[in-house]
Amino acid sequence: MTQPALRFRYHEPDIDTNRPIVEGQVKIEGFDLQVLPNDAEDYDVWEAGSTSLPPTVEAGNPELSIPVWPNRKFRLSYIFVNQAAGIEEPIDLEGKKVGLAAWTNPAGVWAKGALQNYYEVDLTKITWFAAGATQNKVPDGFRFQPIAKRADLDPMLVSGELDAVIEPNVLPSITKRDPRVRRLFRDYKSEEQKYWRETGIFPISHVVTLKRAFVQQHPDAPIALLKAYREAREIAFNRVQGSDPEYLIMTWASALIDEQRALMGDNYWSYNVADNRPTLEALTRFCHQQGLTDAQVNYERFFDPDAAAFPGW
Repeated sequence: MTQPALRFRYHEPDIDTNRPIVEGQVKIEGFDLQVLPNDAEDYDVWEAGSTSLPPTVEAGNPELSIPVWPNRKFRLSYIFVNQAAGIEEPIDLEGKKVGLAAWTNPAGVWAKGALQNYYEVDLTKITWFAAGATQNKVPDGFRFQPIAKRADLDPMLVSGELDAVIEPNVLPSITKRDPRVRRLFRDYKSEEQKYWRETGIFPISHVVTLKRAFVQQHPDAPIALLKAYREAREIAFNRVQGSDPEYLIMTWASALIDEQRALMGDNYWSYNVADNRPTLEALTRFCHQQGLTDAQVNYERFFDPDAAAFPGW
């Protein structure tokens, strides 16, 4: 009997939490997975940017997510500064020119949220440089300078045209160790661990999301996807923690996993709602503070009810 197709538009098919599914090691029970590129226009499931969920829910658009986040990163380490800008502490960003990939980009929203709520930086005292198409998303009181949609922020930071940049990926100048730039937090690992201990927030970049019409036609799809992703996650962890993982060039990868679990608990990469409430609450709060939504939405509205209630981590 032919199984129904499940057309999945992947944003990052190569990351370790996705690969067991993309490569066919893990099957989605009852469905024939079709892997689509990120620019596909016709699809059933995709990796939605986390910061797209609150405004989508507020607008009443037909989406249903499951509590699966293949990509999540602490974002304090993605704040980069020009060495000559006089920025030593987060508060020093006030009065400065800061570039963003986009005002609504998840990396930027999480970093701005931490700056405002944890470090007490007044975001209205910063001049923000971001793609012009996002200007109508900036709330009153914010200083905004539009730039080209695909502007390369790295040379602007290196030259001093920008004092700081928040980007979803590590800038080339940082990778090359250009002496003119550095991270805001020199010991970013310790800073992010401290942020976790004091807030319980583990930022989410992407959330697996289904079209509501597809779920109505295939109500078993959310649970099938959730179960597959939990299995894929275990494979990803086991590959790193297995004895002598030859495919990694990180000598102490297993030790780093042990360190992370000692800090955050054995189930720190949990695929459920209950263990992620501080993060989900912060997501909706930050989106409201930064003008992405008119009010703080209820994060419970993101999720397919059956998937949200499904037991396990």
